[in-house]
Amino acid sequence: MATQDDRIGSEHAEAFLSSVVKSTADAIVGCDAQGRITAWNPAAERIYGYRSDEVRHRPVRMMYPDDVAERDWQVFQAALLGNPTNHLRTFRLRKDGARIPVRMSFAPIEGVDGSVRGVVSVAHELTDELRAEARMAALAQATPDAVICVNREDRITFANQSCERLLGYRPDELTGRSASTLFAEEVRGQMADLRRRLFADPRLRARTPTIATRMRRKDGVELPGETALSWLDDGPEDQILITATRDLSPLHRAESRLRALLEAVPDAITGIDRESRIVLANQGTERLLGRSRDLLLGKPYATLVPEGEREPIAQVVAAAFEEPHQVSRTVVYAPVIRADGTRVPTENTVTRFGAGDEDILLVVSRDISERVAAEQERTRLAEQVERQRTEQAILRAQRLEALGQLAGGVAHDFNNLLAIVSNYADLLGEEVADLAATDPRRWQPFADDLHRIQQAAQRGAALTAQLLTFSRRDLNQPQVLDPAAVIERLVPSLRTTLGEQYELRVDAAESLWPVVLDPGQLEQILVNLTVNARDAMPDGGLLHVIAGNAVFQQPDPAFQPDPEPGRRYLRLGVTDTGVGMPAEVAARAFDPFFTTKSKTPGAGLGLAAVYGIVGQAGGCLAVKSEPGAGTTMTVLLPATDQPAPTRTGDAGRDTAAVPPPQQRNILLVDDEEGVRESTARVLTRHGYRVLTAPDGSAALAVAERHRENLDVLLTDVIMPQMHGGELAQRVTRLIPTIKVIFMSGYAEPLLDTGPPDPARVYLTKPFTIPDLLRAVQSQVPA
Repeated sequence: MATQDDRIGSEHAEAFLSSVVKSTADAIVGCDAQGRITAWNPAAERIYGYRSDEVRHRPVRMMYPDDVAERDWQVFQAALLGNPTNHLRTFRLRKDGARIPVRMSFAPIEGVDGSVRGVVSVAHELTDELRAEARMAALAQATPDAVICVNREDRITFANQSCERLLGYRPDELTGRSASTLFAEEVRGQMADLRRRLFADPRLRARTPTIATRMRRKDGVELPGETALSWLDDGPEDQILITATRDLSPLHRAESRLRALLEAVPDAITGIDRESRIVLANQGTERLLGRSRDLLLGKPYATLVPEGEREPIAQVVAAAFEEPHQVSRTVVYAPVIRADGTRVPTENTVTRFGAGDEDILLVVSRDISERVAAEQERTRLAEQVERQRTEQAILRAQRLEALGQLAGGVAHDFNNLLAIVSNYADLLGEEVADLAATDPRRWQPFADDLHRIQQAAQRGAALTAQLLTFSRRDLNQPQVLDPAAVIERLVPSLRTTLGEQYELRVDAAESLWPVVLDPGQLEQILVNLTVNARDAMPDGGLLHVIAGNAVFQQPDPAFQPDPEPGRRYLRLGVTDTGVGMPAEVAARAFDPFFTTKSKTPGAGLGLAAVYGIVGQAGGCLAVKSEPGAGTTMTVLLPATDQPAPTRTGDAGRDTAAVPPPQQRNILLVDDEEGVRESTARVLTRHGYRVLTAPDGSAALAVAERHRENLDVLLTDVIMPQMHGGELAQRVTRLIPTIKVIFMSGYAEPLLDTGPPDPARVYLTKPFTIPDLLRAVQSQVPA
């Protein structure tokens, strides 16, 4: 059994390995057995140009150029069979289509059971190395020294042009020739022995940077030489000895080498004396400025830069000469002016060289026009991405708004049908209940059937309520709420809802800011988010609810919409340890009827209801999720400066209405005949006198005829020609003492034209008989 020290050691090792993978300069890419990318370190993002989320689960062969694709895929397959490959030189494609030279190694990824699960590749970019090799080859050709490359078998693999001048052999005559033949007879055996020992002993190579030799020219003439040794090491079997042999004319050799070096370097190298005049210029300077060096020598260096940049450059030059040490180096970014007037951005490395009165500054300048253009293009693309993100957010909001309008319309018609079913079921239920009391054996099955019909109607009503909440067309009366009190009251029922296999952890900050919501809406947010999190953890897990206060100093694109900077919010977060969601699924999490659960009693409306409540309150939503990593859903609700009410107990309510002791007259108005007739029967059965009308015009006519007797106007809100709000105003002007009860299965935009009216009574369709009687009783008490 592993001890705590073993576990700590393992965790430390894993953390160390993760740090190495993230910090290494080489691209590390992991793939599964099918060649799909599963791991991507920061160096891979820098070298290949793709972000990790752009390549995850995509085939790694998309980065293989056609001319090496088949060969490299075979190497990949060999690694899957347990055969690693090292030092494969090949190419890969960047995101922008550029070919990148790389040196790669492939190794299998083994599981704990020893089986191969995939392949990991490590790629070292060779762009700089190849560029350096090309430069070195150019230098080798330009140097006056005889440069020869020798392999382990003493064969010459490369010879530069200087070999012909120094040794009398053309390069093509030396390639493939034994290197020992270039030494004088008396030292040939000694040199051959030294070569063998150098290839065999790395420590000897480190101790032998140069050797004194006697060379034998093609014409037989022997000459003393000094040979510098270096190595090209591509592996134990691919070592190359590089020799650079020169004569012993130090001054001539130094001057020639310096000139060759200056001219071979592609950058512009310019020398400046203490008077800031140009005393040295190479071909790179001529190319950069478009001027010959004859026109540059002796000129003030400041004339090469725009007038506005001259003073800072002069200060850099003066400061560099004042430095006491020659090793001082400064990097300056400044534009230079070409002969044709073009401004060219440059990166300049300023180094002090020499001593005393012979001090000069070497300015190595590099044209960075492409880099500047690339930075500008990156900025442009970033702005374009931000515009696209904003456009997508607008389109999503429009799509959900259209769905909300559709959902509200469906709910209106559906609630009318449910009201008819519920009313008639209640009427029959009362009749059958009386019969069942006298003859249970015969009538109880009918009573049970009616009870199931009533339950189905209630379930349908709950679904339409969620639809209306999503579409922001539900009936609600917002008030100031204390979030801490709501959470405290809700926690026991949440634990019961979750069950024993789930761990619920609730962390609520002190002094949570109050919010303005309908009393049940905050509970609905927490319950729906909690149930959704539970369903994402089929095998149990931890569900963490966090409540706190939040103020954002700047917009946060993780939320939809962005929170307003400086505004106070109540922040509610629900985190689960479940299966998680890919980005495309998370983007649709709040769509109505959208669900990824194959077996669920819900209808995909829980999160849609949350969306509706939060949107109606002016809040924000965020979803953070990854497959296998769980999900966090965060809700921001605008806080209010109004104080939260003092906590009090809920007053009990009677579940049954008491028939009035005296008859009351009710004008019932609804364009749906089934609702109108069933509601009238209920009221009549309970002692009320009911007059009905199918629309506003008919209702006004009835009110005119019975204006002395009407006590209550019970009217639907959404009706053709005249809506319930207008009807109530006209009837109230006709009968000032009449009480008004609104009923609707839809939104109340026609009523919500002012501040909430606490005296206004609403009945949400479908309603039960006790709900109906209680509403009437509240307006015309006994």
